[in-house]
Amino acid sequence: MRRFGIEARTACLAITVAWAHAAGNQEPPEGLLPPADRSQRILEIRQAILVKDFEIARNKIEQLSEREPRNFEGPFWLGILALERQNNYEAIRAFRRAEALDPNPYVFKALGVAYYAVHQYKLFLLKMNEALQKQPSDFAPYYYLGRYYDSELTDFAKAATYFREALRRNPDHFRSHYYLGYCYEVEQKIDQAEAEYVRSRELAELQGVKDGLPYQGLARLRLAADRPAEALMLARRAVELGPRDPAGHRLLARTLGDLGRHAEAASEWKISAALDPTDSQALYRLYRCYLVLGETEKARDTLARYRKIAALYGTN
Repeated sequence: MRRFGIEARTACLAITVAWAHAAGNQEPPEGLLPPADRSQRILEIRQAILVKDFEIARNKIEQLSEREPRNFEGPFWLGILALERQNNYEAIRAFRRAEALDPNPYVFKALGVAYYAVHQYKLFLLKMNEALQKQPSDFAPYYYLGRYYDSELTDFAKAATYFREALRRNPDHFRSHYYLGYCYEVEQKIDQAEAEYVRSRELAELQGVKDGLPYQGLARLRLAADRPAEALMLARRAVELGPRDPAGHRLLARTLGDLGRHAEAASEWKISAALDPTDSQALYRLYRCYLVLGETEKARDTLARYRKIAALYGTN
Protein backbone atom coordinates (compact mmCIF):
# COMPACT_ATOMS: atom_id res chain seq x y z
CA MET A 1 0.00 0.00 0.00
CA ARG A 2 2.77 2.43 0.87
CA ARG A 3 4.35 2.19 -2.56
CA PHE A 4 1.12 3.14 -4.27
CA GLY A 5 0.81 5.98 -1.79
CA ILE A 6 4.09 7.48 -2.98
CA GLU A 7 2.80 7.33 -6.55
CA ALA A 8 -0.47 8.99 -5.58
CA ARG A 9 1.44 12.03 -4.35
CA THR A 10 3.81 12.50 -7.29
CA ALA A 11 1.88 15.56 -8.34
CA CYS A 12 2.43 16.77 -4.74
CA LEU A 13 0.29 19.75 -3.94
CA ALA A 14 -0.59 20.56 -7.55
CA ILE A 15 -1.59 24.04 -6.45
CA THR A 16 -0.12 26.13 -9.17
CA VAL A 17 -3.10 27.44 -11.06
CA ALA A 18 -4.29 24.80 -13.54
CA TRP A 19 -6.80 26.23 -15.96
CA ALA A 20 -8.98 24.89 -18.77
CA HIS A 21 -10.00 21.53 -17.39
CA ALA A 22 -11.35 19.28 -20.10
CA ALA A 23 -14.94 19.58 -18.91
CA GLY A 24 -16.26 22.93 -20.01
CA ASN A 25 -13.03 24.88 -19.39
CA GLN A 26 -13.77 25.02 -15.68
CA GLU A 27 -11.39 26.53 -13.20
CA PRO A 28 -10.42 24.01 -10.52
CA PRO A 29 -12.53 24.61 -7.41
CA GLU A 30 -9.66 25.15 -4.98
CA GLY A 31 -10.86 28.51 -3.65
CA LEU A 32 -7.82 30.48 -4.73
CA LEU A 33 -9.53 33.25 -6.71
CA PRO A 34 -11.90 36.07 -5.71
CA PRO A 35 -15.55 35.83 -6.82
CA ALA A 36 -16.00 35.97 -10.58
CA ASP A 37 -18.54 38.80 -10.64
CA ARG A 38 -16.45 41.62 -9.20
CA SER A 39 -16.37 43.63 -12.47
CA GLN A 40 -16.53 43.19 -16.23
CA ARG A 41 -12.84 44.08 -16.46
CA ILE A 42 -11.92 41.30 -14.04
CA LEU A 43 -14.14 38.85 -15.91
CA GLU A 44 -12.23 39.63 -19.09
CA ILE A 45 -8.89 39.01 -17.34
CA ARG A 46 -10.11 35.69 -15.95
CA GLN A 47 -11.36 34.59 -19.33
CA ALA A 48 -8.12 35.51 -21.09
CA ILE A 49 -6.12 33.47 -18.57
CA LEU A 50 -8.61 30.62 -18.79
CA VAL A 51 -8.09 30.27 -22.55
CA LYS A 52 -4.34 30.88 -22.13
CA ASP A 53 -4.29 34.11 -24.11
CA PHE A 54 -1.53 35.48 -21.94
CA GLU A 55 -0.73 38.55 -24.04
CA ILE A 56 -4.31 39.82 -23.87
CA ALA A 57 -4.42 38.96 -20.14
CA ARG A 58 -1.28 40.97 -19.45
CA ASN A 59 -2.57 43.94 -21.48
CA LYS A 60 -5.85 43.97 -19.58
CA ILE A 61 -4.05 43.66 -16.24
CA GLU A 62 -1.79 46.59 -17.13
CA GLN A 63 -4.83 48.65 -18.13
CA LEU A 64 -6.47 47.82 -14.81
CA SER A 65 -3.35 48.87 -12.89
CA GLU A 66 -3.10 52.15 -14.79
CA ARG A 67 -6.75 53.03 -14.19
CA GLU A 68 -6.87 51.82 -10.58
CA PRO A 69 -3.34 52.01 -9.14
CA ARG A 70 -4.58 51.47 -5.57
CA ASN A 71 -6.59 48.37 -6.48
CA PHE A 72 -4.89 45.19 -5.28
CA GLU A 73 -6.34 43.23 -8.20
CA GLY A 74 -3.83 44.63 -10.69
CA PRO A 75 -0.77 43.03 -9.06
CA PHE A 76 -2.90 40.12 -7.82
CA TRP A 77 -3.87 39.06 -11.34
CA LEU A 78 -0.34 39.68 -12.52
CA GLY A 79 0.70 37.14 -9.89
CA ILE A 80 -1.95 34.66 -11.04
CA LEU A 81 -0.70 35.05 -14.60
CA ALA A 82 2.88 34.45 -13.43
CA LEU A 83 1.81 31.32 -11.54
CA GLU A 84 0.09 30.00 -14.65
CA ARG A 85 3.32 30.51 -16.60
CA GLN A 86 5.33 28.94 -13.74
CA ASN A 87 7.23 32.16 -13.09
CA ASN A 88 7.00 31.63 -9.36
CA TYR A 89 9.37 34.33 -8.14
CA GLU A 90 7.66 36.87 -10.35
CA ALA A 91 4.37 35.71 -8.83
CA ILE A 92 5.73 36.24 -5.31
CA ARG A 93 6.79 39.79 -6.12
CA ALA A 94 3.39 40.59 -7.62
CA PHE A 95 1.44 39.11 -4.72
CA ARG A 96 3.55 41.01 -2.21
CA ARG A 97 2.67 44.25 -4.02
CA ALA A 98 -0.99 43.22 -3.84
CA GLU A 99 -0.56 42.45 -0.12
CA ALA A 100 0.80 45.95 0.48
CA LEU A 101 -2.34 47.41 -1.13
CA ASP A 102 -4.89 45.11 0.51
CA PRO A 103 -3.88 42.25 2.83
CA ASN A 104 -6.98 40.15 2.20
CA PRO A 105 -7.46 36.36 2.34
CA TYR A 106 -7.21 35.91 -1.44
CA VAL A 107 -3.80 37.57 -1.49
CA PHE A 108 -2.63 35.50 1.49
CA LYS A 109 -3.71 32.23 -0.17
CA ALA A 110 -2.17 33.07 -3.54
CA LEU A 111 1.07 34.24 -1.93
CA GLY A 112 1.15 31.05 0.13
CA VAL A 113 0.77 28.98 -3.02
CA ALA A 114 3.63 30.85 -4.67
CA TYR A 115 5.85 30.34 -1.62
CA TYR A 116 5.02 26.63 -1.70
CA ALA A 117 6.03 26.47 -5.35
CA VAL A 118 9.55 27.62 -4.44
CA HIS A 119 9.71 25.36 -1.34
CA GLN A 120 9.44 28.21 1.16
CA TYR A 121 7.30 26.13 3.47
CA LYS A 122 7.51 28.31 6.57
CA LEU A 123 6.22 31.27 4.58
CA PHE A 124 3.55 29.06 3.01
CA LEU A 125 2.34 28.07 6.49
CA LEU A 126 2.43 31.69 7.66
CA LYS A 127 0.27 32.93 4.79
CA MET A 128 -2.24 30.10 4.94
CA ASN A 129 -2.70 30.64 8.65
CA GLU A 130 -3.14 34.37 8.07
CA ALA A 131 -5.84 33.52 5.54
CA LEU A 132 -7.53 31.31 8.13
CA GLN A 133 -7.51 34.11 10.69
CA LYS A 134 -8.97 36.57 8.19
CA GLN A 135 -11.68 34.25 6.88
CA PRO A 136 -12.20 31.22 9.14
CA SER A 137 -15.21 30.05 7.11
CA ASP A 138 -13.08 29.50 3.98
CA PHE A 139 -12.37 25.85 3.17
CA ALA A 140 -9.38 26.49 0.93
CA PRO A 141 -6.61 27.12 3.50
CA TYR A 142 -7.59 23.90 5.28
CA TYR A 143 -7.35 22.04 1.98
CA TYR A 144 -3.92 23.46 1.17
CA LEU A 145 -2.64 22.77 4.68
CA GLY A 146 -3.91 19.21 4.41
CA ARG A 147 -2.02 18.78 1.15
CA TYR A 148 1.12 20.11 2.81
CA TYR A 149 0.89 17.65 5.68
CA ASP A 150 0.18 14.65 3.47
CA SER A 151 2.68 15.54 0.72
CA GLU A 152 5.65 17.02 2.54
CA LEU A 153 5.43 15.67 6.10
CA THR A 154 3.48 12.43 5.49
CA ASP A 155 1.57 13.20 8.68
CA PHE A 156 -1.66 11.63 7.50
CA ALA A 157 -3.55 11.94 10.77
CA LYS A 158 -2.98 15.71 10.84
CA ALA A 159 -3.67 16.00 7.11
CA ALA A 160 -6.98 14.18 7.60
CA THR A 161 -7.95 16.68 10.30
CA TYR A 162 -7.44 19.55 7.86
CA PHE A 163 -9.37 17.80 5.08
CA ARG A 164 -12.27 17.16 7.43
CA GLU A 165 -12.27 20.86 8.36
CA ALA A 166 -12.25 21.77 4.65
CA LEU A 167 -15.23 19.50 4.07
CA ARG A 168 -17.13 20.98 7.00
CA ARG A 169 -16.95 24.28 5.13
CA ASN A 170 -17.33 22.90 1.61
CA PRO A 171 -18.79 19.38 1.62
CA ASP A 172 -18.86 19.30 -2.20
CA HIS A 173 -15.10 19.74 -2.68
CA PHE A 174 -14.24 16.49 -4.43
CA ARG A 175 -10.48 16.85 -4.03
CA SER A 176 -10.76 17.10 -0.25
CA HIS A 177 -12.82 13.91 -0.30
CA TYR A 178 -10.16 12.21 -2.42
CA TYR A 179 -7.23 13.21 -0.24
CA LEU A 180 -9.11 12.40 2.95
CA GLY A 181 -9.70 8.97 1.41
CA TYR A 182 -6.01 8.71 0.67
CA CYS A 183 -5.17 9.43 4.32
CA TYR A 184 -7.58 6.68 5.35
CA GLU A 185 -6.03 4.34 2.77
CA VAL A 186 -2.55 4.83 4.18
CA GLU A 187 -3.91 4.27 7.69
CA GLN A 188 -5.54 1.02 6.47
CA LYS A 189 -9.05 2.32 7.12
CA ILE A 190 -10.21 0.71 3.92
CA ASP A 191 -13.98 1.10 4.24
CA GLN A 192 -13.63 4.80 5.02
CA ALA A 193 -11.20 5.26 2.15
CA GLU A 194 -13.61 3.55 -0.23
CA ALA A 195 -16.47 5.80 0.87
CA GLU A 196 -14.42 8.96 0.34
CA TYR A 197 -13.21 7.86 -3.10
CA VAL A 198 -16.74 7.01 -4.18
CA ARG A 199 -18.01 10.38 -2.95
CA SER A 200 -15.14 12.16 -4.69
CA ARG A 201 -15.99 10.41 -7.95
CA GLU A 202 -19.69 11.27 -7.63
CA LEU A 203 -18.99 14.95 -6.98
CA ALA A 204 -16.48 15.27 -9.82
CA GLU A 205 -19.01 13.80 -12.22
CA LEU A 206 -21.81 16.04 -10.93
CA GLN A 207 -19.58 19.09 -11.33
CA GLY A 208 -18.54 18.08 -14.85
CA VAL A 209 -14.86 17.85 -13.92
CA LYS A 210 -12.78 15.20 -15.62
CA ASP A 211 -10.33 14.01 -13.00
CA GLY A 212 -8.81 10.56 -12.66
CA LEU A 213 -7.83 10.78 -8.99
CA PRO A 214 -10.94 9.06 -7.52
CA TYR A 215 -10.52 6.20 -9.99
CA GLN A 216 -6.86 5.87 -9.03
CA GLY A 217 -7.84 5.56 -5.38
CA LEU A 218 -10.45 2.89 -6.07
CA ALA A 219 -8.05 0.99 -8.33
CA ARG A 220 -5.38 0.98 -5.61
CA LEU A 221 -7.88 -0.48 -3.15
CA ARG A 222 -8.77 -3.24 -5.61
CA LEU A 223 -5.11 -4.07 -6.19
CA ALA A 224 -4.46 -4.17 -2.45
CA ALA A 225 -7.36 -6.62 -2.16
CA ASP A 226 -5.80 -8.78 -4.89
CA ARG A 227 -8.55 -8.01 -7.38
CA PRO A 228 -6.55 -6.80 -10.39
CA ALA A 229 -9.30 -7.53 -12.93
CA GLU A 230 -11.54 -5.02 -11.16
CA ALA A 231 -8.65 -2.61 -10.74
CA LEU A 232 -7.99 -2.70 -14.48
CA MET A 233 -11.27 -1.06 -15.45
CA LEU A 234 -10.79 1.65 -12.84
CA ALA A 235 -7.16 2.28 -13.78
CA ARG A 236 -8.06 2.58 -17.46
CA ARG A 237 -10.72 5.13 -16.61
CA ALA A 238 -8.20 7.09 -14.54
CA VAL A 239 -5.89 7.29 -17.54
CA GLU A 240 -8.72 8.32 -19.84
CA LEU A 241 -9.57 11.19 -17.52
CA GLY A 242 -5.96 12.16 -16.79
CA PRO A 243 -3.84 11.19 -19.81
CA ARG A 244 -0.99 13.50 -18.74
CA ASP A 245 -0.81 12.19 -15.17
CA PRO A 246 2.15 9.78 -14.84
CA ALA A 247 0.70 8.29 -11.65
CA GLY A 248 -2.31 7.03 -13.58
CA HIS A 249 -0.12 5.34 -16.17
CA ARG A 250 2.03 3.79 -13.44
CA LEU A 251 -1.04 2.40 -11.76
CA LEU A 252 -2.35 0.97 -15.02
CA ALA A 253 1.08 -0.54 -15.74
CA ARG A 254 1.16 -2.26 -12.34
CA THR A 255 -2.33 -3.59 -12.85
CA LEU A 256 -1.49 -5.00 -16.27
CA GLY A 257 1.67 -6.54 -14.84
CA ASP A 258 -0.34 -8.25 -12.09
CA LEU A 259 -2.54 -9.71 -14.82
CA GLY A 260 0.49 -11.00 -16.74
CA ARG A 261 -0.05 -8.61 -19.65
CA HIS A 262 3.57 -7.53 -19.81
CA ALA A 263 3.65 -6.06 -23.31
CA GLU A 264 0.80 -3.69 -22.44
CA ALA A 265 2.41 -2.95 -19.09
CA ALA A 266 5.65 -2.02 -20.86
CA SER A 267 3.79 0.50 -22.99
CA GLU A 268 2.35 2.15 -19.89
CA TRP A 269 5.69 2.21 -18.08
CA LYS A 270 7.19 3.86 -21.16
CA ILE A 271 4.50 6.55 -21.18
CA SER A 272 4.93 7.14 -17.46
CA ALA A 273 8.69 7.54 -17.82
CA ALA A 274 8.19 10.03 -20.63
CA LEU A 275 5.70 12.08 -18.59
CA ASP A 276 7.98 12.10 -15.53
CA PRO A 277 11.64 11.95 -16.67
CA THR A 278 12.83 12.02 -13.04
CA ASP A 279 11.08 8.76 -12.13
CA SER A 280 13.75 6.09 -12.06
CA GLN A 281 11.35 3.42 -10.80
CA ALA A 282 9.25 3.63 -13.96
CA LEU A 283 12.39 2.92 -15.97
CA TYR A 284 13.33 0.02 -13.72
CA ARG A 285 9.91 -1.56 -14.09
CA LEU A 286 10.09 -1.02 -17.85
CA TYR A 287 13.46 -2.78 -17.81
CA ARG A 288 11.94 -5.72 -15.93
CA CYS A 289 9.09 -5.93 -18.44
CA TYR A 290 11.54 -6.09 -21.33
CA LEU A 291 13.38 -8.92 -19.58
CA VAL A 292 10.15 -10.89 -19.18
CA LEU A 293 9.34 -10.27 -22.84
CA GLY A 294 12.81 -11.40 -23.94
CA GLU A 295 13.66 -8.04 -25.50
CA THR A 296 17.24 -7.98 -24.25
CA GLU A 297 18.51 -5.01 -26.24
CA LYS A 298 15.68 -2.80 -25.06
CA ALA A 299 16.23 -4.09 -21.52
CA ARG A 300 19.92 -3.19 -21.67
CA ASP A 301 19.26 0.32 -22.96
CA THR A 302 16.54 0.91 -20.38
CA LEU A 303 18.75 -0.31 -17.53
CA ALA A 304 21.41 2.20 -18.58
CA ARG A 305 18.80 4.98 -18.55
CA TYR A 306 17.56 3.82 -15.15
CA ARG A 307 21.05 3.98 -13.65
CA LYS A 308 21.58 7.47 -15.01
CA ILE A 309 18.27 8.81 -13.70
CA ALA A 310 18.67 7.03 -10.35
CA ALA A 311 22.08 8.66 -9.90
CA LEU A 312 20.56 12.09 -10.57
CA TYR A 313 17.23 11.84 -8.75
CA GLY A 314 17.33 8.76 -6.51
CA THR A 315 15.16 5.66 -6.60
CA ASN A 316 11.93 6.78 -4.85
